[in-house]
Amino acid sequence: MIRGLFPFLLLIHSTATSYKGEKVYRLALATERDVEDVFSFIEHTRDYLDYWSTELHVGGHVDVRLSKQQAELLETQQLYNISYSVQIDDIQKLLSRSGSSRTKRSSDVDYVYTKYNNAAATHREMYRLAALHPNITRLVGVGSTHQGRPLLVMEIVGTNKERNCPMVWVDGGLHAREWITVAASMLFIKKLLDGYGTDDYITDLLDKTKFAIQPLANPDGYAYSWNSERLWRKNRSPTSVAWCKGVDLNRNFDINFGGPGASDFSCSEIYNGPNAFSEHESQGIARYLSSVRHKLLAYFSLHSYGQMWLTPLSYTRRKVEDRSAHLDVADHATRAIRELTGHRYSYGPATVLMYVTSGDSSDWVYSELDCSHTYGIELGDLGRYGFLLPPSHIKPAGKVVSAGILSAVEFIATSPTNLTGRKRLRKFRRRKWKS
Repeated sequence: MIRGLFPFLLLIHSTATSYKGEKVYRLALATERDVEDVFSFIEHTRDYLDYWSTELHVGGHVDVRLSKQQAELLETQQLYNISYSVQIDDIQKLLSRSGSSRTKRSSDVDYVYTKYNNAAATHREMYRLAALHPNITRLVGVGSTHQGRPLLVMEIVGTNKERNCPMVWVDGGLHAREWITVAASMLFIKKLLDGYGTDDYITDLLDKTKFAIQPLANPDGYAYSWNSERLWRKNRSPTSVAWCKGVDLNRNFDINFGGPGASDFSCSEIYNGPNAFSEHESQGIARYLSSVRHKLLAYFSLHSYGQMWLTPLSYTRRKVEDRSAHLDVADHATRAIRELTGHRYSYGPATVLMYVTSGDSSDWVYSELDCSHTYGIELGDLGRYGFLLPPSHIKPAGKVVSAGILSAVEFIATSPTNLTGRKRLRKFRRRKWKS
Protein backbone atom coordinates (compact mmCIF):
# COMPACT_ATOMS: atom_id res chain seq x y z
CA MET A 1 0.00 0.00 0.00
CA ILE A 2 1.65 3.25 -1.00
CA ARG A 3 2.46 5.58 1.85
CA GLY A 4 1.35 8.63 -0.13
CA LEU A 5 -2.22 7.46 0.24
CA PHE A 6 -2.32 7.91 4.03
CA PRO A 7 -2.52 11.72 4.38
CA PHE A 8 -5.21 12.07 1.75
CA LEU A 9 -7.38 9.45 3.41
CA LEU A 10 -7.02 11.24 6.73
CA LEU A 11 -7.92 14.65 5.32
CA ILE A 12 -11.22 13.38 3.98
CA HIS A 13 -12.16 11.29 7.00
CA SER A 14 -15.88 10.60 6.87
CA THR A 15 -18.13 11.61 9.76
CA ALA A 16 -21.39 11.88 7.82
CA THR A 17 -24.61 10.41 9.15
CA SER A 18 -25.86 9.82 5.62
CA TYR A 19 -24.01 6.98 3.97
CA LYS A 20 -24.89 7.82 0.38
CA GLY A 21 -22.07 6.80 -1.94
CA GLU A 22 -20.04 5.16 0.84
CA LYS A 23 -18.61 1.74 0.03
CA VAL A 24 -17.11 -1.21 1.85
CA TYR A 25 -13.94 -2.51 0.23
CA ARG A 26 -12.47 -5.94 0.82
CA LEU A 27 -8.68 -6.28 0.66
CA ALA A 28 -7.64 -9.87 -0.01
CA LEU A 29 -4.54 -11.16 1.80
CA ALA A 30 -2.96 -13.80 -0.39
CA THR A 31 0.64 -13.66 0.86
CA GLU A 32 2.64 -12.78 3.96
CA ARG A 33 3.71 -9.59 2.17
CA ASP A 34 0.04 -8.67 1.73
CA VAL A 35 -0.52 -9.16 5.44
CA GLU A 36 2.48 -6.99 6.29
CA ASP A 37 1.47 -4.21 3.89
CA VAL A 38 -2.15 -4.11 5.02
CA PHE A 39 -1.13 -4.26 8.68
CA SER A 40 1.09 -1.23 8.07
CA PHE A 41 -1.79 0.52 6.34
CA ILE A 42 -4.10 -0.18 9.27
CA GLU A 43 -1.53 1.06 11.79
CA HIS A 44 -1.34 4.37 9.94
CA THR A 45 -5.08 4.81 9.46
CA ARG A 46 -6.83 2.98 12.32
CA ASP A 47 -7.82 6.23 14.06
CA TYR A 48 -9.44 7.65 10.93
CA LEU A 49 -10.94 4.80 8.97
CA ASP A 50 -13.76 2.44 9.92
CA TYR A 51 -12.57 -1.16 9.71
CA TRP A 52 -15.49 -3.58 9.64
CA SER A 53 -13.67 -6.90 9.56
CA THR A 54 -9.98 -7.54 10.09
CA GLU A 55 -8.83 -11.11 9.49
CA LEU A 56 -5.10 -10.49 9.37
CA HIS A 57 -3.66 -13.75 8.12
CA VAL A 58 -2.81 -15.34 4.79
CA GLY A 59 -6.10 -16.27 3.15
CA GLY A 60 -7.92 -13.67 5.23
CA HIS A 61 -9.23 -10.25 4.32
CA VAL A 62 -9.87 -6.76 5.62
CA ASP A 63 -13.16 -4.93 5.09
CA VAL A 64 -12.99 -1.15 5.34
CA ARG A 65 -15.70 1.47 4.93
CA LEU A 66 -14.73 4.45 2.79
CA SER A 67 -16.51 7.68 1.94
CA LYS A 68 -17.15 8.51 -1.68
CA GLN A 69 -14.05 10.74 -1.80
CA GLN A 70 -11.88 8.13 -0.09
CA ALA A 71 -13.14 5.41 -2.42
CA GLU A 72 -12.42 7.49 -5.53
CA LEU A 73 -8.91 8.18 -4.28
CA LEU A 74 -8.28 4.56 -3.41
CA GLU A 75 -9.39 3.39 -6.86
CA THR A 76 -6.88 5.71 -8.55
CA GLN A 77 -3.89 4.47 -6.52
CA GLN A 78 -1.50 1.62 -7.15
CA LEU A 79 -1.95 -1.08 -4.47
CA TYR A 80 1.19 -3.14 -4.96
CA ASN A 81 -0.12 -6.62 -5.80
CA ILE A 82 -2.98 -6.65 -3.29
CA SER A 83 -6.29 -7.48 -4.89
CA TYR A 84 -9.38 -5.70 -3.64
CA SER A 85 -13.05 -5.68 -4.47
CA VAL A 86 -16.14 -3.69 -3.59
CA GLN A 87 -18.02 -5.66 -0.97
CA ILE A 88 -20.88 -3.17 -0.54
CA ASP A 89 -21.32 -0.69 -3.39
CA ASP A 90 -23.51 1.86 -1.60
CA ILE A 91 -24.17 1.61 2.13
CA GLN A 92 -27.17 3.93 2.07
CA LYS A 93 -28.86 1.93 -0.68
CA LEU A 94 -28.19 -1.29 1.24
CA LEU A 95 -29.75 0.23 4.34
CA SER A 96 -32.87 1.10 2.37
CA ARG A 97 -33.10 -2.34 0.76
CA SER A 98 -32.23 -4.54 3.72
CA GLY A 99 -34.59 -3.07 6.30
CA SER A 100 -31.77 -2.94 8.86
CA SER A 101 -32.13 0.79 9.45
CA ARG A 102 -34.25 2.18 12.25
CA THR A 103 -38.03 1.98 12.00
CA LYS A 104 -40.51 4.28 13.73
CA ARG A 105 -42.19 2.53 16.59
CA SER A 106 -44.69 4.00 19.04
CA SER A 107 -44.17 3.53 22.76
CA ASP A 108 -47.07 1.11 23.11
CA VAL A 109 -46.03 -1.32 20.38
CA ASP A 110 -45.05 -4.77 21.63
CA TYR A 111 -41.58 -6.18 21.16
CA VAL A 112 -41.37 -8.13 17.88
CA TYR A 113 -38.85 -10.97 17.89
CA THR A 114 -38.55 -11.13 14.10
CA LYS A 115 -37.64 -7.44 13.80
CA TYR A 116 -35.09 -5.10 15.30
CA ASN A 117 -36.35 -3.21 18.33
CA ASN A 118 -35.04 -0.02 19.88
CA ALA A 119 -33.46 0.29 23.33
CA ALA A 120 -36.63 1.33 25.13
CA ALA A 121 -38.65 -1.53 23.61
CA THR A 122 -35.90 -4.01 24.50
CA HIS A 123 -35.88 -2.92 28.15
CA ARG A 124 -39.67 -2.99 28.32
CA GLU A 125 -39.65 -6.56 27.04
CA MET A 126 -37.10 -7.58 29.67
CA TYR A 127 -39.35 -6.17 32.41
CA ARG A 128 -42.36 -7.93 30.86
CA LEU A 129 -40.58 -11.29 30.72
CA ALA A 130 -39.39 -10.97 34.31
CA ALA A 131 -42.96 -10.27 35.45
CA LEU A 132 -44.29 -13.17 33.37
CA HIS A 133 -41.77 -15.66 34.82
CA PRO A 134 -41.20 -14.49 38.42
CA ASN A 135 -40.28 -17.93 39.73
CA ILE A 136 -37.28 -18.45 37.46
CA THR A 137 -36.09 -14.91 36.65
CA ARG A 138 -34.59 -11.95 38.42
CA LEU A 139 -33.90 -8.66 36.69
CA VAL A 140 -30.73 -7.10 38.09
CA GLY A 141 -29.58 -3.54 37.57
CA VAL A 142 -25.79 -3.32 37.42
CA GLY A 143 -25.65 0.45 37.05
CA SER A 144 -26.76 3.14 34.65
CA THR A 145 -25.20 4.79 31.63
CA HIS A 146 -23.91 8.33 31.20
CA GLN A 147 -27.32 9.26 29.78
CA GLY A 148 -29.18 7.53 32.60
CA ARG A 149 -30.36 4.35 30.91
CA PRO A 150 -30.40 1.22 33.10
CA LEU A 151 -27.89 -1.58 32.60
CA LEU A 152 -30.05 -4.67 32.97
CA VAL A 153 -29.06 -8.30 33.43
CA MET A 154 -31.62 -11.10 33.27
CA GLU A 155 -30.87 -13.97 35.66
CA ILE A 156 -32.59 -17.25 34.80
CA VAL A 157 -32.46 -20.38 36.95
CA GLY A 158 -34.86 -23.25 37.62
CA THR A 159 -37.09 -23.60 40.67
CA ASN A 160 -35.33 -26.88 41.53
CA LYS A 161 -31.89 -25.33 41.29
CA GLU A 162 -28.97 -26.96 43.01
CA ARG A 163 -27.28 -25.05 45.79
CA ASN A 164 -24.40 -22.87 44.52
CA CYS A 165 -25.04 -23.97 40.95
CA PRO A 166 -22.57 -22.70 38.35
CA MET A 167 -23.29 -19.55 36.37
CA VAL A 168 -23.00 -18.76 32.66
CA TRP A 169 -22.78 -15.17 31.39
CA VAL A 170 -23.90 -13.98 27.92
CA ASP A 171 -23.76 -10.39 26.67
CA GLY A 172 -24.70 -8.66 23.44
CA GLY A 173 -24.62 -5.15 22.08
CA LEU A 174 -21.27 -3.99 23.48
CA HIS A 175 -20.78 -2.41 20.06
CA ALA A 176 -23.83 -0.33 19.23
CA ARG A 177 -24.11 -1.05 15.51
CA GLU A 178 -24.10 -4.82 15.98
CA TRP A 179 -27.89 -4.98 16.22
CA ILE A 180 -28.02 -8.69 15.46
CA THR A 181 -26.34 -9.48 18.80
CA VAL A 182 -29.09 -7.71 20.77
CA ALA A 183 -31.86 -9.45 18.83
CA ALA A 184 -30.19 -12.88 19.14
CA SER A 185 -29.63 -12.42 22.89
CA MET A 186 -33.32 -11.66 23.39
CA LEU A 187 -34.26 -14.76 21.41
CA PHE A 188 -31.94 -16.80 23.63
CA ILE A 189 -33.68 -15.46 26.74
CA LYS A 190 -37.06 -16.33 25.26
CA LYS A 191 -35.93 -19.85 24.36
CA LEU A 192 -34.84 -20.54 27.93
CA LEU A 193 -37.99 -19.11 29.47
CA ASP A 194 -40.37 -20.83 27.05
CA GLY A 195 -38.50 -24.11 27.43
CA TYR A 196 -38.51 -24.35 31.20
CA GLY A 197 -41.21 -26.80 32.23
CA THR A 198 -42.04 -27.73 28.63
CA ASP A 199 -38.69 -28.94 27.29
CA ASP A 200 -36.97 -31.63 29.36
CA TYR A 201 -33.49 -30.62 28.26
CA ILE A 202 -33.84 -26.92 29.07
CA THR A 203 -35.65 -27.72 32.33
CA ASP A 204 -32.80 -30.01 33.38
CA LEU A 205 -30.24 -27.42 32.29
CA LEU A 206 -31.80 -24.56 34.27
CA ASP A 207 -32.11 -26.72 37.37
CA LYS A 208 -28.34 -27.15 37.24
CA THR A 209 -27.11 -23.85 35.85
CA LYS A 210 -27.91 -20.16 36.30
CA PHE A 211 -27.74 -17.94 33.22
CA ALA A 212 -27.03 -14.22 33.47
CA ILE A 213 -27.78 -12.50 30.15
CA GLN A 214 -27.21 -8.84 29.29
CA PRO A 215 -28.66 -8.39 25.80
CA LEU A 216 -28.05 -4.65 25.67
CA ALA A 217 -24.66 -3.85 27.19
CA ASN A 218 -24.38 -0.45 25.50
CA PRO A 219 -27.87 1.11 25.53
CA ASP A 220 -26.74 4.71 24.92
CA GLY A 221 -24.76 3.79 21.84
CA TYR A 222 -27.51 1.48 20.60
CA ALA A 223 -30.13 4.23 20.98
CA TYR A 224 -27.87 6.64 19.10
CA SER A 225 -27.45 4.12 16.28
CA TRP A 226 -31.26 4.11 15.98
CA ASN A 227 -31.81 7.84 16.15
CA SER A 228 -28.76 9.36 14.46
CA GLU A 229 -25.92 7.21 13.10
CA ARG A 230 -26.75 3.63 12.16
CA LEU A 231 -23.07 2.65 12.12
CA TRP A 232 -22.18 4.13 15.52
CA ARG A 233 -19.93 1.72 17.47
CA LYS A 234 -18.99 3.23 20.85
CA ASN A 235 -20.97 4.41 23.86
CA ARG A 236 -21.89 8.11 24.21
CA SER A 237 -19.64 9.33 26.99
CA PRO A 238 -18.04 12.76 26.56
CA THR A 239 -14.31 12.83 25.85
CA SER A 240 -11.54 15.40 25.96
CA VAL A 241 -12.47 16.37 22.39
CA ALA A 242 -15.89 18.04 22.48
CA TRP A 243 -17.02 16.84 19.05
CA CYS A 244 -15.78 13.27 19.48
CA LYS A 245 -17.96 11.27 21.83
CA GLY A 246 -17.79 7.69 22.99
CA VAL A 247 -15.48 4.95 24.21
CA ASP A 248 -15.09 1.50 22.67
CA LEU A 249 -16.31 -0.59 25.59
CA ASN A 250 -14.44 -3.66 24.38
CA ARG A 251 -11.15 -1.77 24.78
CA ASN A 252 -11.98 -0.42 28.25
CA PHE A 253 -11.35 -3.47 30.46
CA ASP A 254 -8.28 -3.62 32.66
CA ILE A 255 -6.25 -6.17 30.71
CA ASN A 256 -3.26 -4.86 28.76
CA PHE A 257 -5.13 -1.56 28.67
CA GLY A 258 -3.89 0.83 26.00
CA GLY A 259 -1.93 -1.87 24.19
CA PRO A 260 -2.05 -2.96 20.54
CA GLY A 261 -5.41 -2.82 18.81
CA ALA A 262 -6.66 0.08 20.91
CA SER A 263 -6.22 3.84 20.64
CA ASP A 264 -5.83 6.81 22.99
CA PHE A 265 -7.22 9.18 20.33
CA SER A 266 -10.72 10.26 21.35
CA CYS A 267 -12.09 10.36 17.80
CA SER A 268 -10.99 6.82 16.98
CA GLU A 269 -13.52 4.00 16.58
CA ILE A 270 -11.32 2.00 18.97
CA TYR A 271 -10.74 4.70 21.59
CA ASN A 272 -10.05 2.88 24.86
CA GLY A 273 -11.08 5.71 27.19
CA PRO A 274 -8.99 7.81 29.58
CA ASN A 275 -8.30 4.83 31.84
CA ALA A 276 -9.38 1.23 32.38
CA PHE A 277 -12.96 0.87 33.63
CA SER A 278 -13.64 4.55 33.06
CA GLU A 279 -17.10 3.66 31.71
CA HIS A 280 -20.29 2.84 33.59
CA GLU A 281 -20.99 -0.08 31.26
CA SER A 282 -17.67 -1.88 31.76
CA GLN A 283 -17.77 -1.13 35.50
CA GLY A 284 -21.22 -2.74 35.78
CA ILE A 285 -20.12 -5.93 34.02
CA ALA A 286 -16.94 -6.13 36.11
CA ARG A 287 -18.74 -5.59 39.43
CA TYR A 288 -21.37 -8.20 38.70
CA LEU A 289 -18.96 -10.85 37.43
CA SER A 290 -16.52 -10.24 40.28
CA SER A 291 -19.32 -10.93 42.75
CA VAL A 292 -19.99 -14.37 41.18
CA ARG A 293 -16.45 -15.30 40.19
CA HIS A 294 -16.39 -18.33 42.47
CA LYS A 295 -19.16 -19.99 40.45
CA LEU A 296 -18.60 -18.58 36.96
CA LEU A 297 -18.53 -21.55 34.59
CA ALA A 298 -18.31 -19.76 31.24
CA TYR A 299 -18.46 -16.32 29.62
CA PHE A 300 -19.79 -15.64 26.11
CA SER A 301 -19.70 -12.25 24.40
CA LEU A 302 -21.67 -11.82 21.16
CA HIS A 303 -20.35 -9.66 18.33
CA SER A 304 -20.62 -9.42 14.55
CA TYR A 305 -19.58 -10.23 11.93
CA GLY A 306 -17.58 -13.07 10.36
CA GLN A 307 -19.05 -16.35 11.69
CA MET A 308 -16.24 -17.16 14.10
CA TRP A 309 -15.93 -18.74 17.55
CA LEU A 310 -12.98 -16.98 19.20
CA THR A 311 -10.93 -18.54 22.00
CA PRO A 312 -8.47 -16.82 24.40
CA LEU A 313 -6.50 -14.64 24.16
CA SER A 314 -6.94 -11.40 22.20
CA TYR A 315 -4.07 -9.23 23.45
CA THR A 316 -1.19 -11.67 22.94
CA ARG A 317 -0.27 -14.43 20.54
CA ARG A 318 1.07 -16.48 23.44
CA LYS A 319 -0.52 -19.92 23.60
CA VAL A 320 -2.49 -20.42 26.79
CA GLU A 321 -2.12 -23.64 28.76
CA ASP A 322 -5.72 -24.72 28.22
CA ARG A 323 -5.78 -24.02 24.49
CA SER A 324 -6.58 -27.63 23.55
CA ALA A 325 -9.61 -27.63 25.85
CA HIS A 326 -10.82 -24.36 24.31
CA LEU A 327 -10.52 -25.83 20.83
CA ASP A 328 -12.45 -28.94 21.92
CA VAL A 329 -15.30 -26.75 23.19
CA ALA A 330 -15.23 -24.62 20.05
CA ASP A 331 -15.26 -27.68 17.80
CA HIS A 332 -18.22 -29.14 19.68
CA ALA A 333 -20.16 -25.85 19.58
CA THR A 334 -19.53 -25.09 15.92
CA ARG A 335 -20.55 -28.62 14.95
CA ALA A 336 -23.84 -28.09 16.79
CA ILE A 337 -24.33 -24.80 14.96
CA ARG A 338 -23.68 -26.44 11.61
CA GLU A 339 -26.03 -29.34 12.33
CA LEU A 340 -28.90 -27.04 13.25
CA THR A 341 -28.46 -24.11 10.88
CA GLY A 342 -26.08 -25.22 8.13
CA HIS A 343 -23.85 -22.22 8.94
CA ARG A 344 -20.14 -22.93 9.12
CA TYR A 345 -18.22 -21.17 11.89
CA SER A 346 -14.44 -21.13 11.97
CA TYR A 347 -12.81 -21.28 15.39
CA GLY A 348 -9.52 -20.59 17.08
CA PRO A 349 -7.62 -17.95 19.06
CA ALA A 350 -8.75 -14.40 18.33
CA THR A 351 -5.20 -13.36 17.43
CA VAL A 352 -4.99 -16.11 14.81
CA LEU A 353 -8.37 -15.59 13.16
CA MET A 354 -8.54 -11.82 13.48
CA TYR A 355 -6.10 -9.40 15.09
CA VAL A 356 -4.56 -8.32 18.39
CA THR A 357 -6.77 -6.20 20.66
CA SER A 358 -6.25 -4.87 24.18
CA GLY A 359 -8.75 -4.16 26.95
CA ASP A 360 -11.08 -6.91 25.76
CA SER A 361 -13.84 -8.12 28.10
CA SER A 362 -13.25 -11.82 27.45
CA ASP A 363 -9.53 -11.49 28.17
CA TRP A 364 -10.25 -9.69 31.44
CA VAL A 365 -12.66 -12.40 32.61
CA TYR A 366 -10.19 -15.13 31.60
CA SER A 367 -7.17 -13.52 33.25
CA GLU A 368 -8.55 -11.64 36.24
CA LEU A 369 -11.50 -13.83 37.28
CA ASP A 370 -9.76 -17.13 36.56
CA CYS A 371 -12.57 -18.33 34.31
CA SER A 372 -11.02 -20.62 31.73
CA HIS A 373 -13.97 -20.74 29.35
CA THR A 374 -14.34 -17.29 27.82
CA TYR A 375 -15.40 -17.02 24.20
CA GLY A 376 -16.22 -14.34 21.69
CA ILE A 377 -18.83 -15.32 19.12
CA GLU A 378 -18.82 -13.34 15.88
CA LEU A 379 -22.28 -13.88 14.39
CA GLY A 380 -23.11 -13.69 10.68
CA ASP A 381 -22.80 -12.91 8.01
CA LEU A 382 -19.59 -13.28 6.01
CA GLY A 383 -19.69 -9.75 4.64
CA ARG A 384 -22.55 -9.45 2.16
CA TYR A 385 -24.44 -7.25 4.62
CA GLY A 386 -21.84 -6.84 7.37
CA PHE A 387 -23.43 -4.98 10.28
CA LEU A 388 -26.58 -4.33 8.24
CA LEU A 389 -28.21 -7.75 8.34
CA PRO A 390 -31.87 -7.75 7.26
CA PRO A 391 -34.43 -8.79 9.89
CA SER A 392 -34.78 -12.15 8.11
CA HIS A 393 -31.41 -13.07 9.67
CA ILE A 394 -32.59 -12.62 13.27
CA LYS A 395 -34.23 -15.99 13.76
CA PRO A 396 -31.27 -17.95 12.27
CA ALA A 397 -28.90 -15.94 14.49
CA GLY A 398 -30.99 -16.87 17.52
CA LYS A 399 -30.63 -20.53 16.60
CA VAL A 400 -26.87 -20.11 16.24
CA VAL A 401 -26.62 -18.61 19.73
CA SER A 402 -28.84 -21.25 21.32
CA ALA A 403 -27.13 -24.22 19.65
CA GLY A 404 -23.61 -22.90 20.18
CA ILE A 405 -23.89 -21.78 23.79
CA LEU A 406 -26.05 -24.64 25.07
CA SER A 407 -23.85 -27.28 23.45
CA ALA A 408 -20.72 -25.53 24.76
CA VAL A 409 -22.11 -25.39 28.31
CA GLU A 410 -23.04 -29.06 28.14
CA PHE A 411 -19.59 -30.00 26.89
CA ILE A 412 -17.78 -27.89 29.51
CA ALA A 413 -19.87 -29.25 32.35
CA THR A 414 -19.46 -32.90 31.40
CA SER A 415 -15.92 -32.92 30.08
CA PRO A 416 -13.36 -34.90 32.09
CA THR A 417 -10.97 -32.00 31.42
CA ASN A 418 -13.29 -29.40 32.88
CA LEU A 419 -10.97 -26.54 33.76
CA THR A 420 -13.18 -24.40 35.95
CA GLY A 421 -11.96 -25.90 39.21
CA ARG A 422 -15.55 -25.80 40.45
CA LYS A 423 -17.88 -28.61 41.39
CA ARG A 424 -18.86 -30.27 38.14
CA LEU A 425 -22.45 -30.46 37.02
CA ARG A 426 -24.22 -33.77 36.82
CA LYS A 427 -24.11 -35.05 33.26
CA PHE A 428 -26.71 -33.62 30.97
CA ARG A 429 -28.74 -35.95 28.82
CA ARG A 430 -27.09 -35.69 25.43
CA ARG A 431 -29.29 -35.31 22.42
CA LYS A 432 -29.19 -34.10 18.87
CA TRP A 433 -29.87 -30.38 18.66
CA LYS A 434 -33.26 -29.27 17.45
CA SER A 435 -34.83 -25.89 16.82
